[in-house]
Amino acid sequence: MRPIRMHTLLPLLILALLPLSASAEKWDTLSPTAQQILSPLEQTWETLPRSEQKSFIGVAEAYPSLPPEKQQRLISQIQKWADLSHTQRERAREKFTAFSKVPEEKREAVKQMVREQEAQPAKP
Repeated sequence: MRPIRMHTLLPLLILALLPLSASAEKWDTLSPTAQQILSPLEQTWETLPRSEQKSFIGVAEAYPSLPPEKQQRLISQIQKWADLSHTQRERAREKFTAFSKVPEEKREAVKQMVREQEAQPAKP
């Protein structure tokens, strides 16, 4: 399994953690458009925390207003998130929380350090 790449999940994590006013719903009550956008999450939708469901509903609502390249990236990120195990998702949330505490002027240096670490071959 490939390591979690924080820089590829960061935008989705930001959206997933935003508080939104939409209420959590059962999969069948989502709009057809939301179901299509969030389809990688269908199998695990009922197990997601209500707050995460709300955030993803917000993502689906914002999707139509995004430029095509950002729509493509968002779909890719949703798929990557759906492919993560529960433990990997928790670890990604922990990394996001830690990263959000880094002063803004040091964030680019931290991102570069993570990229360099990820580029190193995995130890056997």
